[in-house]
Amino acid sequence: MIDSKLMAVFAHPDDEAFGTGGILSKYAEAGCDVYLVTATRGEAGQIAEDDLATHADLPFVREQELRCACEIYGIHPPRFLDYADGLLPLIHQGQAVGKVVRLIRELKPQVVVTFGPDGIYGHYDHIAVHRWTTIAVELAADATCFPHHVNERCEPHQVSKLYYRVILEEQIQAMRERGEPAAMMMDGVPFSFVGPPMAEITTVIDVSQYVEHKLRAIRCHATQVGRGSRFSDVSADAQEDPLLAQEHFVLARSRVGWPAGVEADLFDRLR
Repeated sequence: MIDSKLMAVFAHPDDEAFGTGGILSKYAEAGCDVYLVTATRGEAGQIAEDDLATHADLPFVREQELRCACEIYGIHPPRFLDYADGLLPLIHQGQAVGKVVRLIRELKPQVVVTFGPDGIYGHYDHIAVHRWTTIAVELAADATCFPHHVNERCEPHQVSKLYYRVILEEQIQAMRERGEPAAMMMDGVPFSFVGPPMAEITTVIDVSQYVEHKLRAIRCHATQVGRGSRFSDVSADAQEDPLLAQEHFVLARSRVGWPAGVEADLFDRLR
């Protein structure tokens, strides 16, 4: 994995933990340079337990929680775009895309991972980040776009593969059958999870060896999940739990061709 680089772009601290914590750990351990870009510090969210933070210091606390998670994954410290949580569709969209373009040109990842167009459950911040990243992947290679960014450190760069992180339709249905909420509460109403069926999945990554990394990183996000969440005390069977042991992606754009079947490596055809 020498010189391999992976960049993940999400909206909030903890967005990375559940569906990509395994790949962040897996590729970092393999020697890949792994970067996490986060648009906000999650300061508009609820606080799971009152003694963990106040709303005044929540941005600082959630930043420290994300730094804790990144240390567990073994990746570079997080990069923040410094936008206000909950307002991403309202800010200057061109400037936001420009920030992501600049990071792509600076870090030069071969693989980029972000949300799909549904944002997992329709979260408007997630959808905004999806749009910024998808557009930025295309524009980063064009020297005529954001030309004032271009210098000896920030040359145009072409990303080889763009992936969308998804949750399976079958997993969502299984949650409903178990009586678990298949939705996230947002502004007082449930926003249902949305995901493609397995037939549309291009990439399944086995992260069973990194389940403990994922769980430890999830626990870093204590203001979000609380101390007594179901992730606090998980049995040894967790490595066999498909919700934790496999991570699913849709290959959205590729400069190196398309897999004949379901691929098991984000860097397939790049080595």
